[in-house]
Amino acid sequence: MDTTRSHVVHIGFAEQHIDSIEFGGHQVSLLVHRHVAERMSHAARQRFARIGVLDVPHTLEFDTYDQVLDQMIRLVDEFAAELGPPTAVVAMYEHVTLPAARLRDHFGVPGVDTETALLCRDKVRMKEAMRGGGIRVPAFWAVDASTPYADLEKIADAVPGRLVLKPQRQAGSFGISVFQDGAEFLAHARAHGIPDDHEVEEFVDGEVCHVDGVVRDGEIRFISASRYIGDCLNFQNDGQHLSGVTFDDASTLARITDFTALVLKSLRLHTSTFHLELFLTTDDELVFLEVGNRFGGAYISDSIRAVYGVDLVRESVLACMGLPSEVEAVGSILDHEGVGASGWLYSALPESEPCVVRRIRGLDTCPDSVVLSDIPGIGQPLNGDISVFPTAGKFAFSGASTAEVERDIRRLAASYALETVPRRTSLI
Repeated sequence: MDTTRSHVVHIGFAEQHIDSIEFGGHQVSLLVHRHVAERMSHAARQRFARIGVLDVPHTLEFDTYDQVLDQMIRLVDEFAAELGPPTAVVAMYEHVTLPAARLRDHFGVPGVDTETALLCRDKVRMKEAMRGGGIRVPAFWAVDASTPYADLEKIADAVPGRLVLKPQRQAGSFGISVFQDGAEFLAHARAHGIPDDHEVEEFVDGEVCHVDGVVRDGEIRFISASRYIGDCLNFQNDGQHLSGVTFDDASTLARITDFTALVLKSLRLHTSTFHLELFLTTDDELVFLEVGNRFGGAYISDSIRAVYGVDLVRESVLACMGLPSEVEAVGSILDHEGVGASGWLYSALPESEPCVVRRIRGLDTCPDSVVLSDIPGIGQPLNGDISVFPTAGKFAFSGASTAEVERDIRRLAASYALETVPRRTSLI
């Protein structure tokens, strides 16, 4: 057994984030499902001391890893015999934050515990935790297949406008249904029933915002606050682009920062990265939506790194390992020299079947505010695997103001597109 280097367990893997992993001075083992393990490059495999393959289905369900805790415990025990007991468990992604917390509790490893991880995964629990803390949350009710119809009628009567039915532990707006009123919701319940582990909540009118940052020992060391231009729900249901732009108004940023601090305190999330979503209503009120103890997906973290120099992926690893943050000083995104606002664009890919890029349109209109991009090349195959957010291209922006960045995002979103052909069709 090598006792000169600590044993760090990682759960889940994406090859684009391998350089954020802290390999130096540590023996890093990996728990990952078979589909991912089989697609890892040889170079990536060589960097891990051991790789444990989990027998979980390859789906977009976010609870699959949490259902094989026994497999993970057995594998970590096996690795510990060779590498020593684990000193840290690292989880960077939504679907592994909860099983990682369970492993920490089982092996007595410091970090986010199961209770806090549950509060950051379960949409009912997290809103219950907000009650009495000075945070407004939508009216909500936990429902499942056994919920009496009479109770559903009471819910419908309690909400005068639209209602939302959503899974308690999914992400990315998967499985969400929006009903225009209680009558439509009840008609759906009669026709299709209510799935287990769901919730109903009132529809909140307003702009959906996302807040991303780093908290250490209860202190917010970095925070970026944005409003979505195109949000996850419209991306999933209507094929619209995902995008967001930061606030350039100091008072709005201050209010959102105070709101975020209350949320993190309510969840007892004191050392982590975070991705919080909230509503800014038409009457200028902040209303909680949901939160995760992980960095923001799509192109959010890439944009923040490119514009502000804060690597939220790396910060996730450091927080899980109990290592010092690399954020040099507590500050505001509005203090960043030469940047009035930033934003990101995650263009939707309309095609759902395997295809190949034939032509790229709209790059001639790409504005000077684009500071980073990730676009496919001509001839590149797409849709070769299931994806949370299939994309035609990603862009990060930096500009003088919210209005200017939003203008550039909307213009590029309207002009940029891929022309594709089915995978089986020649490009000639």
